[in-house]
Amino acid sequence: MNIYDESLALWYDPKSEIPPNDAQNDNEKLQSGKIGVYTSAFVWRALANLLQEFIRGKYEKYENVKKAVIIGLPNFSVFGLKQFSEIINWMSEEEQYYLPTSAESKIKIEASVDEDSPVPTILLLATKVGRRDSLEHLNSGGHNEGKKLNKSIVRDRTKAWVDRVLVKMKICPFTKSTSKSGQGLGDVGVPVGAIAYHYSPALQSEFPMLMADTWEAISNMIKAGPSGKNGVSSILLAAPDFDNHFSLWAGPLFAMLEASVCAARAEPIIGIVCFHPEYKTPDGNSWPGFGHMHSLPRLGKWIKENDEDFFNNVEDRDISAGGAFQRRTPHATINVLRAEQLEAAEGRRSSASLYSINIRRLYEEGFGKLEQDLKKEQNLMNF
Repeated sequence: MNIYDESLALWYDPKSEIPPNDAQNDNEKLQSGKIGVYTSAFVWRALANLLQEFIRGKYEKYENVKKAVIIGLPNFSVFGLKQFSEIINWMSEEEQYYLPTSAESKIKIEASVDEDSPVPTILLLATKVGRRDSLEHLNSGGHNEGKKLNKSIVRDRTKAWVDRVLVKMKICPFTKSTSKSGQGLGDVGVPVGAIAYHYSPALQSEFPMLMADTWEAISNMIKAGPSGKNGVSSILLAAPDFDNHFSLWAGPLFAMLEASVCAARAEPIIGIVCFHPEYKTPDGNSWPGFGHMHSLPRLGKWIKENDEDFFNNVEDRDISAGGAFQRRTPHATINVLRAEQLEAAEGRRSSASLYSINIRRLYEEGFGKLEQDLKKEQNLMNF
């Protein structure tokens, strides 16, 4: 039997990424959150790189391959690493959705924590079993444009949506341009900062790459700070290969991302919001998790309280569509906001009033027209 076995040891101190001034001024929760963000970016990129070695054919001449990556992470917690391991192992158990596989070969990932190590240490073990071939031939899991897409095209499509929906239709009262957000919150200590547009080329079978791209974008936002010349207010990261898989995107994938935020102890510094071209308003029969549109029953209740005449002239499907079109972007998108911005915005606005106004505005625009405008954005610069 043709066997290949290799190990790689890595060392990363996430605390070293925090500038001395921030280390002195941050409270314990903020510092812990930043350490968690930097750790998440490092661990997910290490896992993504490990899988790419298999996908790109580095071990194609071997039938059975094992490669381990051992990562020492001083200043992070063992408990946090255990939570990362649980997320990774659950993903691996659902390999048909999140990891590359074919009829003849597949990759299995296992994550574990070395509790006897003098520093918090996570072990990532990748195993390939099957035919001697690379997995690079696997097709895209969802998007039919394939390699024609690039960062520039995806960014322009997302910016066109921001301009149409958030700025011109005023769906977000704190976004006044396609380049900046956070306007109108300066008096409560939230500065205006740039909107960072990101693109992930990850395929449906490359979920670790999507996570790595997302956490690196978050890491860069935290390092940039909220203000100044390079300050970043929010992130819009698009992943086009997931465009045709709303249930997968909004369900288990977003749940894993939210679980990663918890494992990183990053709740005090960031919040994540789900967008998708096929977004559906939750029906209220089950809890969709954080980062989703309010449920149909709640939206209906708010409209009845704030705009009874409108409520009496619409049906549930209109309210549901009005909620959904606030979240329908040209591509599957992760929106990352700073926690202090979210808190300030919630304190400044009335959610009941805002969502009632937004749904009426979208209803009056016409859902047919909204769908046509979205399709135009999806085809923007699509040569």
